[in-house]
Amino acid sequence: MTDIEDFLRRVKKEMSTPGRIQLIDRAKNIDDIARLGLKWKHEILSLTYEDYDRGPLPDHSGVGEIWEFIPEIDGVMVYIKLKLDSERGVVCLSFHEACGPSTLPYRQERKEDTR
Repeated sequence: MTDIEDFLRRVKKEMSTPGRIQLIDRAKNIDDIARLGLKWKHEILSLTYEDYDRGPLPDHSGVGEIWEFIPEIDGVMVYIKLKLDSERGVVCLSFHEACGPSTLPYRQERKEDTR
């Protein structure tokens, strides 16, 4: 968990500097953010280790590593793929409804109240 929490701290620190976050302009990202009515920057700042899915993984289309998170937002599982880049800061490569398999190794099952 320490590596995950360290990564999220670095993300939040980068995001505290104006202009140090970028959403990759892909139709799927833009469409799902609009359809789900999400504030993507706020949702990234709200990530915790429990939302962690995989990473760090090599970025096959560039230099560095990517991290994948799948938080549940308003009842919808949302796939978020992030990267820290020395020039651009936080790069959000994906932000859309989750549609593939997930691991979520730290997700705590939410127990329903059975009273």
